[in-house]
Amino acid sequence: MKKRYESDVMPDKCPKCGAPVYRILYGYPAMSEEEYYNTYHEHVIYGGCCISDDDPEWACSKCGTQIYRIPRIPKTKKEAFALLDEMLNDEDKQAIVNAESIDLHFTLGLWIRNNWLYPQSQEEIEKLLNLFGKNHPVFVPHPDDESSIIVEAYQKYLKRKTQKQTKLEL
Repeated sequence: MKKRYESDVMPDKCPKCGAPVYRILYGYPAMSEEEYYNTYHEHVIYGGCCISDDDPEWACSKCGTQIYRIPRIPKTKKEAFALLDEMLNDEDKQAIVNAESIDLHFTLGLWIRNNWLYPQSQEEIEKLLNLFGKNHPVFVPHPDDESSIIVEAYQKYLKRKTQKQTKLEL
């Protein structure tokens, strides 16, 4: 039986052979494989265009060992914002600050639904949402509405953070 490797962060080295580990890119690429290789300096592995509910996130560059992500579900608001800050680059954060929250529904909202909401029970989701100052009731709980609460709270957090940085620079 093949061993399943799991991690909550991208490992530096393959747990089987010690070679470098790269992120797996899924979907239909917008550029040729050669262009992508040249642009991203070979630090990606193609995963194909068919995506399932249980695909590995990373793979070994040498032996092909696949590594699956264990979802890191935050227990506090501070932890949630820290996880998002760690995951997103400055350009992504600025785009979130400038976007309408509805425009983030199929990007950040989808990621939150898939990684923080779907893996939990409704009771755990309610606890998570209460951390974000859920001030309007979700009468019929729905992941779309629930992820919107988190997205809007994160947007406010980033806007306050940006304003503080701007004041410090002045």
